[in-house]
Amino acid sequence: MSDLLAAAARPTGLTAAEAQEALDAITGGSLSAEAGADLLVAMRTRGETATELSTFVRGLIAKAMQIDLGRAVMDVVGTGGSGRARYNASTTACFVLAAAGVPVAKHGNRGSKHANGSFDLLEALGVPIQPPAGSHRRLLEDTGLCFIFARQAHPAIGAAAPMRKLAAARVSGTIFNLAGPLANPGRPTHLLLGSAKPEQGALLAETLRLLGTRRTVVACGHPGIDEVSTTGPTTIWEVTPAGIASRELPTPGTPVDEALVSGGDCTANAATFHRLLSGDERGPLLDFVCANAGTALAVWRGLQPEDAACRAEARDLIASGKAKATFERHRAAAKALVA
Repeated sequence: MSDLLAAAARPTGLTAAEAQEALDAITGGSLSAEAGADLLVAMRTRGETATELSTFVRGLIAKAMQIDLGRAVMDVVGTGGSGRARYNASTTACFVLAAAGVPVAKHGNRGSKHANGSFDLLEALGVPIQPPAGSHRRLLEDTGLCFIFARQAHPAIGAAAPMRKLAAARVSGTIFNLAGPLANPGRPTHLLLGSAKPEQGALLAETLRLLGTRRTVVACGHPGIDEVSTTGPTTIWEVTPAGIASRELPTPGTPVDEALVSGGDCTANAATFHRLLSGDERGPLLDFVCANAGTALAVWRGLQPEDAACRAEARDLIASGKAKATFERHRAAAKALVA
């Protein structure tokens, strides 16, 4: 442990072998909560590297529930940590994408402090969040999408909970907050990945380059949200096998006040979800969802992330009722599997 702590304090960070050793020690129960917290704090204080983060992601996937989806899939996910209460645009966007024929495997969790996470919303909508093992592929084939609950898929991370709690009293977040969104055991080939902090966007992009991706867009929206923003511009990092390119996306349309795209707890967000997919919500929240769904659709199709036609298609899929029908079909199929 003393060797790992010394290595974690190096400006260059842990090597891949040391990072794997650290992950094994944290998840294997061989460290006390205090020692594990010291290690996590050391990495966060210095600043995690792409080598450390990519090693943790590979290691977490190797320790996770094995999920073979049999095809290329997309995920729309964020790191969280903005401290802002926003509506679950990415979760809603998944049903729009599936209605467009994009196979989606969304990886996520409950909210860490409030009941406003993606899986809090799904549960409030009546979607079973822990389908039987081995059923994700069937749901994907039958409904166009599946949801992978992180707490079910990653039992090894449970050992790190006491360490993360102690670390949280000293630093804001740990490497697990960054690794979690990337450690989808469904192994998506395409991602729209949100980063609430601009300084972490480049790190996430470099990590994805090391991990390998067909196409990912990392997005940090104004004023520091892990989604494409409609309140201001969005900084993106586009990652492909050819490398990384960063630029700024202009605000789609006229910037709106942040309060107009805010969310609440899972009950309030579920009511908003139903209004959106039923066509009763036509204001800024609809624009917010379509901005993210349209960007994700463009990522999948190899188009420019700001492609206006993709955003218009997302709007049409909601207005026509196709996104709502996709949701209802998925909910019914998931309930039948659980029953």
